[in-house]
Amino acid sequence: MIVEFIGCAGAGKTTLSRMICERGIAGNRVVGMPDLLLDRAPLRRIRHATAVNIVQEVCGFPFFLGAWRRERGFIAFAGRMLIRHAPSTFDKLNGIRGIVRKVGMYQLARSRASDRIILSDEGTVLTAYNVFVMTNVHFGRPELEQFARLVPLPDMIVYVRAPVASLVERATSRPDPRRQHVGKDAVEVERDIRRTVDLFDLVVTTASLRDRVVVVENGDSDPAQRQRLVAEIAARLRALVSAGDALEGASPQRRTDHVRSEART
Repeated sequence: MIVEFIGCAGAGKTTLSRMICERGIAGNRVVGMPDLLLDRAPLRRIRHATAVNIVQEVCGFPFFLGAWRRERGFIAFAGRMLIRHAPSTFDKLNGIRGIVRKVGMYQLARSRASDRIILSDEGTVLTAYNVFVMTNVHFGRPELEQFARLVPLPDMIVYVRAPVASLVERATSRPDPRRQHVGKDAVEVERDIRRTVDLFDLVVTTASLRDRVVVVENGDSDPAQRQRLVAEIAARLRALVSAGDALEGASPQRRTDHVRSEART
């Protein structure tokens, strides 16, 4: 089973997926997608995000080539959007590189997902951000439905939401601002974040995705509350694996669920 965490930067995707990997799920092997490659003696010391991405690009590229014909509709759609609308040559090339990496790693994970749960916080559905927000192109229901029909789908999507004010505060207080926020003031950062929230709020309601989605309301919780949230997500994953086994390959998710962290007292 492939489980992808999506949402705005700073919402807690990486933290939650890492905590679930550390906690484990009874009766199931759980692994983060990069660890499919990095859990080997020569590579275990690699921690820098750029280095991790380079390893995934190199090792995932043969899988991308192998999936070219099968995924050509999505690759052509995403590439066309980036080439036409990305603001600079660098953004075009960087966006296409990200598509190649994520499709390649998805295909690698799919080849190894039969006996484990693979968690990804940088997956194919998250490319909606590159295709629609980074290009600043208009997106409406028809465009998002087309994206959702074409994108390689994980078995389950965990959409992590957080209050916009918290996302803005986290983005503007980072010592190393994300590239898309460099040189922007708080008003511009908030505008970008609200557009991203609008995008993912719509993406998860598309016909192709909505039956695979669990929405996680990740407020400003303390560590104990976050652990309870992780426990609830893990329980849902365990139930979905059991349901998938019972259905013998049928789609295990039949409704959009909401998981909320408790309010801070």
